[in-house]
Amino acid sequence: MNVFVRGTVNTGAHVLHAKIEEDMKGDAGKWVGEWRFADLGDKEFMACMDVLDMDAFGAFMSSPEEMQWDKDNGCEYTVYGLEEMAE
Repeated sequence: MNVFVRGTVNTGAHVLHAKIEEDMKGDAGKWVGEWRFADLGDKEFMACMDVLDMDAFGAFMSSPEEMQWDKDNGCEYTVYGLEEMAE
């Protein structure tokens, strides 16, 4: 996993989880490998993903459609890059 996302979504984390599942059936599934989603309650979520193409991920996340979905659903988040710690 190389990307971690933490945030809130006013319509409920379950709504975002369903959206991500649907997205993974399309183009996003081509550039995201393994992924996990956790509904933390109180509209809060965390997600980890193995993003295989960071350029495609960035373009998707900043697309007008995604930005509008975030706005319509009150979704606010921070994205972190992860790196495995070596001994």
